[in-house]
Amino acid sequence: MKFDKVTIIGLGLIGGSLARALKGSGSVEEVCGVDADRSALKFAVSEGVVHTASAEIEEAVRGAEVVVVATHVGIITEVAKSAAEAVGNGAVITDVGSVKGWIVVEMERSLPEGVSFVGAHPIAGTERSGVRHSDGELFNGKLLIVTPTASTDPGAVEKVSGLWRLAGAEVVPMEPQVHDRIFGFVSHLPHVVAYALINAVAAQDDPPGMMGYSGGGLRDYTRIAESSPEMWRDIVLMNRDNVLSAIKEFKAALEKIERMVESGDSQGLEEEFQKSASAKREGG
Repeated sequence: MKFDKVTIIGLGLIGGSLARALKGSGSVEEVCGVDADRSALKFAVSEGVVHTASAEIEEAVRGAEVVVVATHVGIITEVAKSAAEAVGNGAVITDVGSVKGWIVVEMERSLPEGVSFVGAHPIAGTERSGVRHSDGELFNGKLLIVTPTASTDPGAVEKVSGLWRLAGAEVVPMEPQVHDRIFGFVSHLPHVVAYALINAVAAQDDPPGMMGYSGGGLRDYTRIAESSPEMWRDIVLMNRDNVLSAIKEFKAALEKIERMVESGDSQGLEEEFQKSASAKREGG
């Protein structure tokens, strides 16, 4: 699949990496980047991340076949609506947010006639942020979830799917509500737990400086606690019901282990830990 022009709004890690991948594919005539940070735009142009760049959404989306909104989830709908007012008839707007239900409903409700929206979520990333850390191979072999509804134009879904295949992703369709439940558990809950765990350890002052003694276990598990607090605040609140459900289930599992520790249940602990180890091996 080939494209004349794709505009990516938000040149962070995801937007910048997608821009690099699409430009490197040779199948997009023009990759245009948009960002409020002019230093990011300057870097993106000078380092060949994009063909063209602009700080103005209206200017940048003009003539684009697909517009990718790669901002924090809290402003995706606002930015997407601004883009929708300026794109031409037949254009497709998509996003990269890790929450889909509310965004998809809001966009389908408010889009002008002739403009389509397809929710999307690349399952890739690191704790780093910004276009300077972008990687054109970030999406190779990774999942890309698309979340069409009964009213989504199939042609628009195929365009978005084709775009992400150019970036190396494997496209999987999923209902928006199913997506949000799954990622409330497998993505949003781990971030909440990582933040809470770091805060619990850092709050200990007897002895002082406890964090300085942490080894690979704490460091590896809590790597994601370095992720953008602003971004994860928005994600957690936007997927509130599913995150609360996941926290409740986690608390129950932790309390079960707590009871075993309190009672000295050696066999129960080993069985519980073995169950977890087996689930991890089977789940990948």
